[in-house]
Amino acid sequence: MTDHESLPETLADATDRELVGIVAVADNGIIGTDGAMPWHLPEDLRHFKETTMDHPVIMGRITYESILETLGEPLPGRTTVVVTTRDLETPENAVVAESLEEGVRRAEKAARERHDDAERIFVAGGASVYEQFLPALERLIVTEVHREPDGDAHFPDWDRESWREVDRDDRDGFAFVEYVRE
Repeated sequence: MTDHESLPETLADATDRELVGIVAVADNGIIGTDGAMPWHLPEDLRHFKETTMDHPVIMGRITYESILETLGEPLPGRTTVVVTTRDLETPENAVVAESLEEGVRRAEKAARERHDDAERIFVAGGASVYEQFLPALERLIVTEVHREPDGDAHFPDWDRESWREVDRDDRDGFAFVEYVRE
């Protein structure tokens, strides 16, 4: 077994919290274009905020920088854990981790110390972070966007047979869907 194949086990062992992927993905698998989402769905943004509030959120540098560009700051009310090997300056509610394992450890610490012992750690992209975390995720919260936009970032292929849909809220042009690993 290679180190990469054992990675999800290591990630899951780094925390006793539930690892949850949260993503908005188009019918054609697109999640982004040029570091941004190729749609504007205010209901999805509210859903993301309500779901992740007062939890640690792990993401890659491009996703983090897109949020900074949009909001002017990291996600308020959450600890943002940025997985990158680049040297970044971050405010108090954001930390840098140089590996996925370090990211989970930092998120675990934030859940305990900053978020009233939150039971979940969210993984919020981008494409490479989702791909690396997917085997370790226990739950997926997906906004299924019923469009087929152009884009350069895709959600990784995932074996839907290994997941069970536990909740669906259909809206006009999209749906909030929750899956748990079987």
